[in-house]
Amino acid sequence: MTRFAWELSVAGEWAPATSKPWRKMNNAPSQRSVMCSNPASRMLKKRLKKYREKKVDGYQDFRRLLERDDIDAVFVVTPDHWHPLLTILGCQAGKDVYVEKPVCPTVVEGRAMVEAARRYGRIVQVGTQQRSMPVFQEAIKVIRSGRIGKVTTASAWIGVNGVGVGETTAPVPDGLDWDLWLGPAPWSPYSPQRHYGFMGWHDYCRGGQLTNWGVHLMDIIHWGIGEDQPLSVQTVGGSYLTGAGAEDYECIDALFEYKGCTVTWEQRHWNAHANKGYGVKFQGTEGQLFVDRGTFVVKPSSLGIPEYIGEPERSWANPPHHNNFFNSVRTRQKPAADIEQGFRSTVAVLLAGISLKEKRKLNWDGESERFIDDAQADRYLQRPYRSPWHL
Repeated sequence: MTRFAWELSVAGEWAPATSKPWRKMNNAPSQRSVMCSNPASRMLKKRLKKYREKKVDGYQDFRRLLERDDIDAVFVVTPDHWHPLLTILGCQAGKDVYVEKPVCPTVVEGRAMVEAARRYGRIVQVGTQQRSMPVFQEAIKVIRSGRIGKVTTASAWIGVNGVGVGETTAPVPDGLDWDLWLGPAPWSPYSPQRHYGFMGWHDYCRGGQLTNWGVHLMDIIHWGIGEDQPLSVQTVGGSYLTGAGAEDYECIDALFEYKGCTVTWEQRHWNAHANKGYGVKFQGTEGQLFVDRGTFVVKPSSLGIPEYIGEPERSWANPPHHNNFFNSVRTRQKPAADIEQGFRSTVAVLLAGISLKEKRKLNWDGESERFIDDAQADRYLQRPYRSPWHL
């Protein structure tokens, strides 16, 4: 029997979605789950009550869970600032890991995650579930076929950051270990905005939608163009209407150079292409392909490629992607979204965020994972950890 553990964020809005594959997993005779909702005892008790018939154990402190020898794998579905350390500690404890995207807040942390997975021989799958969705798989087949010609430009687009501006400190809610929630991030007084709107704060998430949707969409671009190491990036942006999160711009445009291809990231108001409010466009020498989670469309129609309509997306907690992870745990085969791949897709958007801070073009050496002759920009490649936490 394969035994899994969920490490859920205290921000309770995630729990209903992540519980769907967990329910399915518990109904399988070869699998059992232990759920850890850290570090809010209120949410932990709520989930344990709902699934008490499944004999699920619960822990407020994830360290107690990792001490168990009868757990084979863990899911890390926490705010971004916890992803690296929980993944590394899970690998060190002999567990396989499913970690949500973005993989990491900084490049150095992400590389440490990859090294931990390899050093301890663990399966680490990233929550870039579009790799397991037929609509994207079929779109990549069209690109590989050469029917739209050589792809020389690709674009990803999304709407603006929607996290509000402002912060009001408040007493720590009963049952919440705020110090544990902060973990390696700098100390800050409790506020509901940080707790539930963590994507607006660079202490926990480096870029709002840039790193949230950006990893998903850049991952598809990397898949399609066959390159995953940008050569340079230049990013501009601003908050022109009501503002975005405390440390994130509302609108962002980034231009990347890759070997044989240029790539753009568009984060704008009323942003749509081919009637899609988000997605990826591959611009070939013979045509264009537009894809999102619902369909892909190829232009011009003279190419004779009909619109592909995929299965409706019922939840971002994509069952086939989770099942791919479960299968990899059993067979030890590489998962659909291996940690190295997810890390490289995360790096691209992190570099765009650094360029935005520096307000200039940056040149990147993908082999050394450093900027070229740019000590100033290299300062953003890692972050200090608050004691007692360390990589």
